Amino acid sequence: MEIREVGGENITIAASIDAVGLYCPMPIILLKKELDNVKSNQVIEILADDSSFHNDLISWCKLTNHKVLSVTKDEEDIFFAYVRKN
Repeated sequence: MEIREVGGENITIAASIDAVGLYCPMPIILLKKELDNVKSNQVIEILADDSSFHNDLISWCKLTNHKVLSVTKDEEDIFFAYVRKN
């Protein structure tokens, strides 16, 4: 497990997913599979470059009651998202 600073808070990352180069729905499918493997309140980091990822992630987390802690986009248009399992 690694520690990342997310929103000014140090967060322990239980798992990291590299979904760069994958398109909808694959980043969300990979996230769902990883969430099945971690405990409640653990955080998953997911990297993706699909332009619809941000909106897909927000919608899916609302539907599944998981919490999006942060979504940022770097200068190479890669999203870095942090999701806490409910």
